[in-house]
Amino acid sequence: MASDVHAAALRAIDKLLAERPEKVGPDFSSATSLLVALRDSQIARWRHSNAEPDRQRLASINSVLSVVIGGHFPLGGIPWPQIEKAREVLASLAE
Repeated sequence: MASDVHAAALRAIDKLLAERPEKVGPDFSSATSLLVALRDSQIARWRHSNAEPDRQRLASINSVLSVVIGGHFPLGGIPWPQIEKAREVLASLAE
């Protein structure tokens, strides 16, 4: 399940990066929802294992989620370079 959500979250971010909408819309909501689901599954995994790699993975997912939320609710322009970097981090976490 987590790998399916992970892949879906990557696709959602890829869509954002390909389209680069000028206004925040449903694509940001979709990416955020998928990242929240991925984070929630990682929380469960970490609670079960209490392993440091699982905690580090959770921290990385939280960072990606923060960046995407920052793009969803930007104070200025949408931070595309940061979203690109967040996408790279998420891709590096592939199981």
